[in-house]
Amino acid sequence: MTGSDKKFRIWIDRTPPSEVVIPPDVELVDGPERADGVVVAADRPWDDDACCRLPDLKVVARSGIGYDNVDVAACAAHGVAATNTPDAPTVSTAEHALALMLAVAKRLKGSEARLVAGTAGGPGRLTGPGALELDGRALGLVGCGRIGSLLGRYAEALGMSVLVYDPYLEAAPEGELVSLDQLWAEADVVSLHAPATSETHHIINSNSLAAMRPGVIIINCARGALLDQEALLAALDSGQVAGAGLDVTDPEPLPPDHPLLGRANVVVTPHVASTTTVGIVRLIGQALDQALVWLRGGMPEHLLDPAAAHPGVDRRAGIGL
Repeated sequence: MTGSDKKFRIWIDRTPPSEVVIPPDVELVDGPERADGVVVAADRPWDDDACCRLPDLKVVARSGIGYDNVDVAACAAHGVAATNTPDAPTVSTAEHALALMLAVAKRLKGSEARLVAGTAGGPGRLTGPGALELDGRALGLVGCGRIGSLLGRYAEALGMSVLVYDPYLEAAPEGELVSLDQLWAEADVVSLHAPATSETHHIINSNSLAAMRPGVIIINCARGALLDQEALLAALDSGQVAGAGLDVTDPEPLPPDHPLLGRANVVVTPHVASTTTVGIVRLIGQALDQALVWLRGGMPEHLLDPAAAHPGVDRRAGIGL
């Protein structure tokens, strides 16, 4: 077989949009069982067991930033590369965080509910809690990578000041770098943009909520594990938290009877921040590109564990039809 005839078997866990270009050396397959590479979301584990069950597997490409469902070290031990696409969801997710912030601050959900119930009153009549004007308020970013910094730019355009807590930064790309205690004390809106780690687990909890300004708004488009939902519910009930906008929860999705759902001051979306029409094309397209760099013998820009690239591993051996 000539090199030009070689095909890499790729399984993509959702149907790619027509705008995603499938190169001529790629054969899309219906399942991961005989795949050389997989392009995957965040809803199934890729670990030692998966590598053992899939002997042809050479690369796991996450179509997103977070990779908590990928055991990177276990994959590397099998010579399986793990990659992600940190640039792909930036714009869509930052816009979604902004949309949640505005929806909660402007009480859109409650206003619509009163209109549907016939209790809205006349034009301009106050029939519920007043909306928050964001101009002059402070946005607190917990984590300030690609998405957080872009949201900070959007907030500054609205006239907000931006406070940033990120222990990995020496200077904030937007706003002012502050301690976590200062952020809790001064932010009118707190937005989470950190990975799910042991250090960030329930970084918003009963203690941190009590340290925040009364009437604070909480936004989470990062990972559900960053937020103690029971503590949030208690703070919503007490009025310490004025409202919340959540694209990620624990578990996902929330059951229909969950107490966070149905509240006028809480907007919950089912982990869809990055899945705009253009965003999906970027997510799948960039993940596919990362997988193919590896399968063709190159070094992906976003390889998560260089141990997978040990020179003793011939990652192209046996690949191809």
